Amino acid sequence: MTKKVISYKLNSDGTTPEYVAYGGYLAKNPNSTADMILIGISKDEADTSGAISEFSTEAETLAWVNTYLSDYFYTDHLGNQVQFVVADAISDIFAKL
Repeated sequence: MTKKVISYKLNSDGTTPEYVAYGGYLAKNPNSTADMILIGISKDEADTSGAISEFSTEAETLAWVNTYLSDYFYTDHLGNQVQFVVADAISDIFAKL
C-alpha cells in the first residue's frame, strides 16, 4: 500500500484531482478557489506528480499546517470560541493511511 498524505489544489473546474482518495482537509486560503491548498490522501499507487507536496510524517505535516492554522479558533455549538487542535486533525488524517 502506497497511499500518501499530500497537499494539492483543485482542478481548474473545481473538482478534486483523480489521484486524491480522501481530501478537502485543512484548507489554506479557503476564500480563493484558485489559491486554495488542501490536505488529502492519495489513492493507492496513484501518480501524485500533480500534488504540491507529499508529507512523510505527522510532524512534517504539522509544521507545514501550523504556518497558517496555528491560531485558528472556531465557534462550537454552544457559542464558545475554541482553539482548533491541528495535531489532532493531522493524526486523524494519518490514521486513514
